[in-house]
Amino acid sequence: MSDFITLDDDSDLAHLIDLIDMLAGPEVTSLWGEGDHSIGSKFAYRIKAILSGQGRGQDVDYLAVYVLKYLGKGNTYISEDLITKSLRGVGGLPAAGHAWVEDATRTAWILATRYSLPQWRGYRSAPGQSWLSAP
Repeated sequence: MSDFITLDDDSDLAHLIDLIDMLAGPEVTSLWGEGDHSIGSKFAYRIKAILSGQGRGQDVDYLAVYVLKYLGKGNTYISEDLITKSLRGVGGLPAAGHAWVEDATRTAWILATRYSLPQWRGYRSAPGQSWLSAP
C-alpha cells in the first residue's frame, strides 16, 4: 500500500478540491494574497503535492486545516462575502457563498479528523481508551 493519497483514494478529499476549484484561481490576489507566505502559496504547496500524486496524509491534513482557518465558517481571514464574490458561476449569490462555506467547513473537518486523529489520540492508544480507565 502506498503512503501517497490521491483523489481516487479519498472522495472527501476530491470533494474539497472540487470546492476549492469553484473559487477564483490563485492569480486573484484579492482573495489569496501575494508572495511566498500568502494564503494562496500555503494552499498551492499542498494542492500541488496531492494533484501530482505525491500527497501524503500530512498534506491532506494541512490542506484541511488551511480551509478551516482561512475559508471556514467564522474565520477571520477571508470573509464569507469575499468567498461569495469569488465563486465562479453563481453571480455573487449569497446563499451559494453560505452553502460553500458550510460545505467546505464540514468537509475539511472530516478530513482533519481523519488524518489528524492518530496524532491527537496518540499512535499507540486505541479509540476510546481514555474512557476505559476513567473512574
